[in-house]
Amino acid sequence: MAGAAGCPGRQAAHLGLLALAAACAKPQEPPGGPPDFRPPTVVAVVPDSGTVQPGFRDAAEFRFDEVISEQSGGKLEDLVLVSPRPERVQVSWKRNRIEVRPKGGWRPGTVYQVRLLPGIADLRNNRLTAGHELIFSTGPDIPDTRLSGTVVNWPAARLALRALVEAISGAGTPDSLVYAAQADSAGEFALRALPPGDYLLVGTVDENSNRRRDRREAFDSVTVRLDSTDTRTLWAFVHDTVGPQLRTATQLDSVTVRLEFSQHLFPGEPDSGAVTAMLLPDSTPVALDTVLLPAAYDSLRTAEAAVRDSLAALAADSAARADTTARADTAAQRRPEVRPPARRQPDEARAPADTSPAARLLRERPRLTDAWVVRLAQPLEPGSRYLFLAHAANVNGAVADSRTVLAVADSAAASPPPRQ
Repeated sequence: MAGAAGCPGRQAAHLGLLALAAACAKPQEPPGGPPDFRPPTVVAVVPDSGTVQPGFRDAAEFRFDEVISEQSGGKLEDLVLVSPRPERVQVSWKRNRIEVRPKGGWRPGTVYQVRLLPGIADLRNNRLTAGHELIFSTGPDIPDTRLSGTVVNWPAARLALRALVEAISGAGTPDSLVYAAQADSAGEFALRALPPGDYLLVGTVDENSNRRRDRREAFDSVTVRLDSTDTRTLWAFVHDTVGPQLRTATQLDSVTVRLEFSQHLFPGEPDSGAVTAMLLPDSTPVALDTVLLPAAYDSLRTAEAAVRDSLAALAADSAARADTTARADTAAQRRPEVRPPARRQPDEARAPADTSPAARLLRERPRLTDAWVVRLAQPLEPGSRYLFLAHAANVNGAVADSRTVLAVADSAAASPPPRQ
């Protein structure tokens, strides 16, 4: 009887522990339903986009079709842009909606753009891959303007994904206003409903995603007078105010040296006399044959390799013909074997050129480089040391003179690199 009476108590305690464990566990969706892989959808905004709301004091809202995650991979403040940019933006999570309010409230007589960036997630971690935009006015009519374009990460020779784009009205004045946007996954951006006027348009490769242009981040800027629509391409690069310095000299073959700099160089062929060389320790001048960009040097090597291969093929073919003739029967009734000339590969067999918009855009400007290739008139002397001096400018136009030393190995000069 005692054992039977104690059983319900033990069962109750056991069930209580299970209930407590379940309460502490991470909430999950009820089982039984089909899996949901759809990201949350914006079903409404407040106020209505495109409307004029004089004296508007409430929070702007993005409403979703389901409960969204309060974290969404980080702070919700990082997923909202308000333009003109206020000193601070307060973003509040309200289960299935987000409320946005600038510090100090909405300014009267202003056209606002509130942008929800990609990244909002639901409780199953399904994420929005596209943003949403709310435009409303607290006074004036909303202008029908559009400032769009593309941001290019010029040193990396690729489009600047998620770049920060700022259109600054009254730049450099206490009354300046900043209209901000984020480029999409193709480096493209669009700022709509900007008041007509003059803007400083700045595109920044936002490497740390803090939505601010830091000192060492690549950027480009241009002044735009906006009346209705305008399109610009921004070629972002690091704006160093100190010129490039030589870092290393590397021997490529018996007469070739690669000089590497601390920065990307101003595009174009090196100027005549940009590089001089001396043989140490007596500082004896060394004659140079040419100074090339790395791409030009690679093309030259490819052409030289093609000539060598062609000469080798002709020599092998001549040797084969001579051997066939020597072994031929003087009274042969058969004809000597004649090889047909080699056929060129048809154009159809070549890789098609990339004609995508991104490829066409990147071909508009040369690729940046941080190196030059120097060819000497005479082979490098084994066991010697050479001093190289360079006069070079970076992409920003800052010029510097610098030097570096190459120590040649005691053994025979380095052999040429393998043909590509």
